[in-house]
Amino acid sequence: MPLNLKYDQGRIRKYHYFMLLSLIQKHKKISRSQLAQLTKMSNTSVGKIIKELINDELVVEVGQTEGEVGRRATLLEINPTGSFIVGVELDKSGIQIAVVTLTGEVIEKRQLAFDIDKSAYNILGELAEEILRLLDQVGVDIKEKIIAIGVSIPGLITWPEGRVLRVPQFHWDNIDVKAYLERKLDYVVYVDNHVRTVLLAENLYGSMKDFNDSVCIYVGSGVGGAAMLNGEILRGHRNMLGEIGHMTLDPQGVMCDCGRLGCLQTFVCSSEIEKQVQQPIQEVFAAFERQEDWAIRIISRARTYLGLAISNVICIYNPEAVLLAGPMIQEFPSLVQDVAVESDKYVWNPFKDSFHLIYPEIGKDSGVIGASALVLNEFLRFSNDEI
Repeated sequence: MPLNLKYDQGRIRKYHYFMLLSLIQKHKKISRSQLAQLTKMSNTSVGKIIKELINDELVVEVGQTEGEVGRRATLLEINPTGSFIVGVELDKSGIQIAVVTLTGEVIEKRQLAFDIDKSAYNILGELAEEILRLLDQVGVDIKEKIIAIGVSIPGLITWPEGRVLRVPQFHWDNIDVKAYLERKLDYVVYVDNHVRTVLLAENLYGSMKDFNDSVCIYVGSGVGGAAMLNGEILRGHRNMLGEIGHMTLDPQGVMCDCGRLGCLQTFVCSSEIEKQVQQPIQEVFAAFERQEDWAIRIISRARTYLGLAISNVICIYNPEAVLLAGPMIQEFPSLVQDVAVESDKYVWNPFKDSFHLIYPEIGKDSGVIGASALVLNEFLRFSNDEI
């Protein structure tokens, strides 16, 4: 670090600018005096930077509340339409594209079919064209306020290069998603694993706002995980941290699609259950509701292994909260019925009562909102990378 960096007032001011913006986003509504107390900055310095944020249309004043000794304090919040983000979710069932506000609201969206028979770059080319059409549709006022594009993909993704190493569902290997889309679109593009974006979205906008040390267990056609420490996503050496679906829980278990035996996902994810019982997952749960023995055995086993997974991540990460997310959990609530009781059987005693089990607040648009949260998270921490 250059010796004179700490004397660069421009950099320090930029740091404070984004720090205050991040605190306003976190607290939703907060006064200038509260920001001064939190940051130990002077009221004058906070006032000057807030004026910049208001002039840049990133922050708005939203009324007043009682302050100290009866004085009224003006509250500040993020201006949802001060800037916008394009969120993209790539999934085998389809591609979702949306323009999202800074407060996580979808204002316009489109959907594309995912043709598994097309090459990765053909699909990305169609995606780029559809994004441009969407931006033309929303108009120049919004188009000029786009910060960046976020892309959520299930699979192994390098960070920050945004290269897909492997997506088994798509049969994609070594695809330069970020570089390709940036050439096509002339916007900055961020690409990450979909489970991380779900955790980020719930942390910024949803049920995880109060938890800075957290874990997400995502159960759908596969099983994934993500972890956050002090409000920052943990990535690991190769951005692979959280691949809990391939933890071996039974070395004598059934064969996983990764080629090994007894992975966690062979017990709980929809694709593996369907393969083992030769029934659609909807019929498995319908049979469970009818109290058919074979379905009770399958779902009871899934609950047991989900409980084991929760207890394992508690021991590894010691989080304040575990977010249980994904299609299997949201579409089939009977899977997680009494899961707290189940996990309690296996959690090591010192960790009992140390965490909360949390469910998502964000609904059907969680994929594109999660992709936009990836962008907002990088935008808010922009100065921290430079200082």
